[in-house]
Amino acid sequence: MLETGDSARDLAIFVPPETGALVETGDPARPYVLLDSQGIVVVPVMAFFAELRACARPAATIRSYGMDLL
Repeated sequence: MLETGDSARDLAIFVPPETGALVETGDPARPYVLLDSQGIVVVPVMAFFAELRACARPAATIRSYGMDLL
């Protein structure tokens, strides 16, 4: 049973740790890059995004995959 008065489980104030970022580049050939927690481009993900672009997937699809990978 979920107890509602427990402040240790108050998800309204919970902030998950940042582990990276998805950055919009403004370049149509490479619309997004995924950065790790140190701000370095994640190379395997960059290759995956390039494959998606080669298959004519829209930038919105790449963004969606990037957000899921975060």
